[in-house]
Amino acid sequence: MPQTNTYIDFGAGSLAVPSKRATLDAFRYTSHAFMMQEWNAIWTRTWLLAGLALDVAEPGDYFVFDIGAESIIVSRAENGTVAAFYNACQHRGNRIVTAERGAAAAITCPYHGWTYHLDGTLKLVPDEERFSQGLPVERLSLKPVKAEVWAGLVWINMDPDAAPLGDFLGLVQGQLAPYRFEDMVLVKDQTVALDANWKTCVDNFNEQYHVDFIHPQHASFVDCRDAANELWPFGHRRVLVEGYVTNPRYGVPEELPSLLQAAIRPLGLDAEDFRGKVPTLRKAVQQRKREVGRELGFDYSGFTDDQVSDVLQYDLFPNIIMTIKPEELWVMRPRPHPTDPDKCFFDKWTLRIHVPADAGRGLSLVGDPNAAPLDSSERPEHEVFTREDVIAGRHSMTITIDQDIHYLKDMQAGMHSRGFTRAWLNEDEARVQHFHDWVDVWLEQNPLRPEARLSRAAE
Repeated sequence: MPQTNTYIDFGAGSLAVPSKRATLDAFRYTSHAFMMQEWNAIWTRTWLLAGLALDVAEPGDYFVFDIGAESIIVSRAENGTVAAFYNACQHRGNRIVTAERGAAAAITCPYHGWTYHLDGTLKLVPDEERFSQGLPVERLSLKPVKAEVWAGLVWINMDPDAAPLGDFLGLVQGQLAPYRFEDMVLVKDQTVALDANWKTCVDNFNEQYHVDFIHPQHASFVDCRDAANELWPFGHRRVLVEGYVTNPRYGVPEELPSLLQAAIRPLGLDAEDFRGKVPTLRKAVQQRKREVGRELGFDYSGFTDDQVSDVLQYDLFPNIIMTIKPEELWVMRPRPHPTDPDKCFFDKWTLRIHVPADAGRGLSLVGDPNAAPLDSSERPEHEVFTREDVIAGRHSMTITIDQDIHYLKDMQAGMHSRGFTRAWLNEDEARVQHFHDWVDVWLEQNPLRPEARLSRAAE
């Protein structure tokens, strides 16, 4: 069967079908002018995933979120709330914090020593008597940015009049609540610099049309051919892909492919039991995971059988790609380069459920039971590298992402050819079209603003 595409509204005024139909021409991927339109209409107005709540777990903890030309400090204030503010000293504009993350009793500008409380309020100015015009705290405190925490993730919005995060995410919050991302452990923190527009990256993760060609291994453990796509308001998308199956396009094998054999071994299942019965594996895994979960102390009762075995990908506008299983979460985030539309930074956080290393007598829900234990309290280092590092094998984001990284540079380069004018999409690339349609909606008017939602409701 072909892929399915379903539009799902969030409610009155939050309609899934966009009011624009975008043309995917080269201009939107390569133009500095288009890049600036996005900055003014999207990046500074929509909710953005800034970082992980675990990095601001205690009062005094902070991290810095760099997006385009802007830098934002996120901190856990003295009263326990999460605060965000622009990383610019109100004295002379100096960027205050240059460390990626850390902990401090206060935030002090290294240039002249102006010091701020963890909520951004001005605390101390050296030689304050020399400021004859005074030092009004309300004027000289750090400029705030809206911040909310959901599912162990910190979100910010530079629009002071932005609607709440819940309005933006809609039904997503309820759907993902059973996964309890906030209880997962960070095991990988990676960033790669790419010669590609941020939208080129988003497009890559928004269709399965390319999977047979650059990810041939997928045919032996998931069914991308028959994926179910859901298209939501504000530019959000979701795809559901069956796992522990083989792609029916290539027929049903007699025995389990090697990748499926490796996937079920940590569950204590024997590949020989599925010889000639490969289509029965998915149901068997659903049952076995629940059994192993009880032994390891992980509760699957809040998940449907499909959620236990299958892979969900949530694509949250503008730039968040979340590949989700009950035991593991990938959060991927292409960020625009400050000045060059042909470049971006691609972040990937890998989080897993917390299982003590000595639990389960060699059983595992997240791959190799002999891999690094997941009960370590030490945060992994942030790996920063280039595409060339991936090609040379010095760094990896998993074989699938590495394959994508290999090709994205060529995709971006082709956009500059005189021989290319615009993309020509098929029905299986509906998530790509939906994303760009909503890019154009945001460029015209902030769809989260009340007046825009009332207008949509009246359509």
